[in-house]
Amino acid sequence: MTKQPDYSPMLQGVGSNKFTQVNTRSTQPIVDIFSNTDTATIALDEKWQLQIKGYGSSTNIRTSTHKLLNAAIIELTKNNNYKGADSVRTKVYLQLEDFMRDCGIPLTKPSKDKTRQRIKEDLEALYSCSLSWVERRGKSNSSYMDVRLISSKGIKNNVIEMGFSPEFAEYLVNSYVMPFPKALLQIDERNPSAFILGKKLALRHSMNNKKQEDDGDHNTISVKALLAECSQTIPSYETVMSGDKCVKDRIKKPFESALNALGYITWEYLTQEKELITKEQADKLKFLDYVKLYVRFVMDS
Repeated sequence: MTKQPDYSPMLQGVGSNKFTQVNTRSTQPIVDIFSNTDTATIALDEKWQLQIKGYGSSTNIRTSTHKLLNAAIIELTKNNNYKGADSVRTKVYLQLEDFMRDCGIPLTKPSKDKTRQRIKEDLEALYSCSLSWVERRGKSNSSYMDVRLISSKGIKNNVIEMGFSPEFAEYLVNSYVMPFPKALLQIDERNPSAFILGKKLALRHSMNNKKQEDDGDHNTISVKALLAECSQTIPSYETVMSGDKCVKDRIKKPFESALNALGYITWEYLTQEKELITKEQADKLKFLDYVKLYVRFVMDS
């Protein structure tokens, strides 16, 4: 992928960032069989939950869904004053061809037809999603219950229209801003972990997010923290050990492959003492030692 040192301001918060981890193609949600609404649930932890109303076999939250949502949030950011007193503008419009260019999709008729159909599916998936979560705001916790992502959607005359729900739009406008690397929109969608890790590293790189759960500066993050982001796309150590025990093939290789797919960054492993260790040396470590390593990365600018 061609390196594109191009960034756009994007509103973000715990609610939207954790949604990036969801991929229903890799991890199926739990469907409420006692409900007549076919509501499915994905709980990433005790503080964050997604509900998908009217869930069916055609409902997919995938990398293309996240690309579309993030592109729309970038537009939402352009249309509103960060933590401003003005009323929040909830509707955004994306030109189909502009979105395709940003995603590196050729502007041929077959590609347009395929992209238009995929966008319709992704809009339908986003329209069915509601989030509930708890996050720290100041000195206390704030709870958000059953917040819809978008309340209107459509694509007509090569224009994509999305209306964020008033609650979600207001939440974003009053959260934080990060520089979103536009090159992330061109990540190969066959590797779902790549977009997840790219978003996490961009967030880590943001000056507003230097204070993290693990030690290190804004260009260093633990392997453990990164793998936690991929809980829906890379199996846990416990899951692998209860099955074929192929930790290298099922965890290490997919993890490194996802990092390598981010063509606009370079990265390397560090020990707990922040000393450089080669990928070959890291590969020989037992998993419980491997997850104690750190990843140091540089984003092209």
